[in-house]
This record gives sequence, structure tokens and C-alpha cells, in this order.
Amino acid sequence: MAEQRNHQSPGPRLPLFLDLTARMVVIFGGGAVGERKARLFSQYGPVRVFSRDFTSGIQELAKDPQKQVELVACDISAGVGRYLQDVFIAIPATSDSNLNRAIEAEARAMNILVNNVEGIGDVVVPSILQRGRIVVAISTEIPALTKHLRLRLEEELTDSYQEMARLLYQIRRENKETIATQKDRACILWEILSDEEVWRLLSVSYEKAYMRARSHVSLDERDSLDAGDT
Repeated sequence: MAEQRNHQSPGPRLPLFLDLTARMVVIFGGGAVGERKARLFSQYGPVRVFSRDFTSGIQELAKDPQKQVELVACDISAGVGRYLQDVFIAIPATSDSNLNRAIEAEARAMNILVNNVEGIGDVVVPSILQRGRIVVAISTEIPALTKHLRLRLEEELTDSYQEMARLLYQIRRENKETIATQKDRACILWEILSDEEVWRLLSVSYEKAYMRARSHVSLDERDSLDAGDT
């Protein structure tokens, strides 16, 4: 069954944001590709790298107390099944394509997600653009187009969007304690987003923008909303 999946065309893919805090990601190969993957995934959760040798970069990562990178020196050419227990994502990243395919087959036989560094696997890592609370993931399967879109979005996502995200997060958290229904809370947030004066003030003072945003949730409005729910 695993071999059939390797030759099938990839199906439609669902973009997801995953919490990897307690999910183990294992990388097979301690070279340049393995290092790049370790740097990425160790930002989000624990990473274990299996290889006979490791780049100096991976070794430095393993020493960093802010990262959860564990190095295991071993020979993986004889099989990796014993290293795949309780693993969420496996990444075959050796310099041997045949070995990578063998590792992928073992992982899939154990129903483990695979990030394929030589093709399209179960897990595709997008280009990630982050501005505070705003995270945009881009994937087109065409690197040049992906880069083009990222550059365009970097121009569009100015500091005002980051501050607006911060503002809406604060207002939304406060409204959960005072506004009973999700529909009414969403309506208030849309009013704030549509208020050009809030956007203008964000470039001047966060506090002034916040006060303007709060005007959309006056005490009279709260009372009327509460009365409507009773």
C-alpha cells in the first residue's frame, strides 16, 4: 500500500496550522538539508536528528537551550523502524535518494507523516511570512511564483496590520467577558476594521487607536445587546 502511494499523483491538500509543541519530528541525515529542516522545525517543537555525522550548524543547534534538538549518532542504512516510535513527522534527508525512499516507506507503513525533501510528501512546508500575530503560509509548487507572492505580501503587510491584529486581539478578549453572542462580537470587530480613523491612529498612537476602537463598544451598546439576549 505504501508503494502505491509513492506513485500516485498527490490529492488535494488541506492547509493547516499545527501545534507541534509536544509532537516529535525526526530527521534522518545530518547534512546541509537536515540542518535546514532542524532549524525550521525546532522553532515549533522537539526535533531528533539521526546520522553518522552532523554539520557544525546542527551541533550548535543542539547546544542552544532555546531549541529542542537532540542528536543521535547511528548508522541508519540498516533500517529506521526502531527510531520511528511515537513520531509525528519523519523527514528523510540523507544524501542517498534510495535510502530516503526506503525510510519514507518505513514511516508510511507505520502511518507516520512524511516531509519529502526530494518531492511532494504528506507534509509540504510552505513559505512562511509572519508579522506579529499575522501568519501567512504560501505554497504554489512553483518556487519562483511562491517567492514573488511572498515579496508582494511583504510590501502589503505594513506595521499597521500588525498593530491592528494586536488591537483586535485585545478588544476580542475583552468583549468575550461583556458581549454575550459571537455574532455581536464579530459585528463590533468588523466595525473597527471598517473605521478609517482607527487605521490612521494606529500609525500615530496605539493607545489613541484603542480608545477609538473601544468607542464601538459603548456602555449603551452593551446594555442593549445584553437586553436583547434576555
